[in-house]
This record gives sequence, structure tokens and C-alpha cells, in this order.
Amino acid sequence: MNTIQHQMALKIGMMLCAVVMLIIILRQLFTSAFFIKQDRINILMYSSEPIYYSLEKAGEVHYLTTFYADSRTAVPGGYDEYRIGSLGKLVTLEKNPELLKRTFSRITGSMIDYYFFPRSETIYYGSNEKVRLPSLKEFFLFDTNGNFFDRIYLSLQFFGKHLTDFEEIHIKKVQAGETVLLSDATFARQYLGYFYHKSLRKENKTVQILYANSYKSAKNLSRIIDGEGIRVVDVDISSKLKTESLKSECIVKENTEKDFSLTAKEIASFFNCILIQGKGRVSDIVIEMGKVEKEWE
Repeated sequence: MNTIQHQMALKIGMMLCAVVMLIIILRQLFTSAFFIKQDRINILMYSSEPIYYSLEKAGEVHYLTTFYADSRTAVPGGYDEYRIGSLGKLVTLEKNPELLKRTFSRITGSMIDYYFFPRSETIYYGSNEKVRLPSLKEFFLFDTNGNFFDRIYLSLQFFGKHLTDFEEIHIKKVQAGETVLLSDATFARQYLGYFYHKSLRKENKTVQILYANSYKSAKNLSRIIDGEGIRVVDVDISSKLKTESLKSECIVKENTEKDFSLTAKEIASFFNCILIQGKGRVSDIVIEMGKVEKEWE
């Protein structure tokens, strides 16, 4: 290959690389929080004093709640009760950051959209609960399930906001011997409706949850879905699912011949389910849990 051909091949290669990079960047941008349709965004900042934020995207109703390291809560996935301050270590050992999403979604009864956590195996201790806003360091240096554009968008959401713009809500603690448990059931009753997505509530879709073995898992899903403003009308055991492997995919079926509703899309996306058309016996949407049952047990 002569010099001219070599230079031409190099230019073509660079152009192809640039096109691929542009496609990747545009894909990240158009799937980022800049283009989400939800009217509420739920964010977890996990550190020595974890904080949960729920922001109304185009409004003024924002909430936050704090957790202290020495309190304990159930971790979905068969881990039973776990210290809040040890969750980061558990995530590292299991190589599964989704445990943060599942744990705090179950506690708050809402779908956590984005979570941030430090890149360390530090175990936190203490009973302090400090109300604060997230820092730029957390948005841009912590690990997250979001992409670069999500980091930008979420940091902009907090720009110009003050603590007085947030209503602090409290999770009751229950003393069980020397253990302090988070009373998430009490929290759910007291703050039911606080994290509703108006758009999902407006669609007024009903949901049936079918499980094979674990009623506890189904109730965890039910609580989160209800907390988003979606009506769960039935939770039932399924003989069909009992005969199938729990490794089978989670399926969300919606009774529709047109486009899927935002409700069905949100449920399928959050619980990593396959979305298909299909009729339910008692509801607009049916969730067949499959392997999700083990993940949320």
C-alpha cells in the first residue's frame, strides 16, 4: 500500500470511529433524563448518611428523607436484615449495585430512577442523619446507573435549590433489642401518595401480580407499584408459574391493541421485564414475575 492509500485508509478509519462515537453519544443523550416523560424523579445518594430525594420535574413539590448507618432493613434477594452502612460493602462483594435500588425502593415504596454510590468498600457507622443537598462531586465522581448526560441533568435539577424547597419526611425506627429497624410498613401507610406520578395516576391502569412461590416478593412489587400511583387490584399465586423455572423472564402483559401505556412501559423498565400484548383476567396489566421473584424476595 502506497502512502496516499495509507492516508486515505487512515482518514476513512477515523471518520468511521467518529461516526460510531457520535451515534453512542446521541443514543446516551436521547435515552437520558433530559428526555424522560416522568413527572417525578427519585434519586438515592448513598454514602455515610444516605439521602433519598423525590423531585417533581416541572413543579415545586419536592421531598427528601434520610437514613443513618446503624439502622437495619431487609435487603431483597434473600439477604434478610442488613445494616444500612454495610450496603456499599455488600454491593461490592456481590458486584450488584441494583441491590441499592431494590432496597431503597422497597423502603420508600417508590421506583428509584437513579442511584449514586462511592467507589469504595467502606463500611459506615453512626446514628447521624444530616439533611443536605447533593454535591457536584457525588454527581460526577460517584458510580451510578445513569450515563454522563443523566449526571448533567440531575445536577442541574438541584442548581439554585435550597433545603427549604424540600419537605423532609421521616421513617419511623423500631427498637428490637439492640437492633434499630426501619419501619417501612408504617412509612408506606403514612406517606402513601406522596410519590405518585400524576401521569401514571391519570392513566388509571389496574395491575395483577402473579407469583410462583414468594408472596413476600409479590407484596414488595405491589407496594412499589401502589406507591407510584398505579392500582394493584390482585396479588395471586399462579399454578402456571409454579411449573416453570424461576429463571424464566419476567413478563408484563397489557390488554391493548395499540401502543403500550406509559404505566406498562414504566413497570417493565423498572423491573427489567419483557413487555407484550395479552389479556388479563381481572386487570389491564398482568405481571408474571419469573426470575424477578427471587430478586425481590
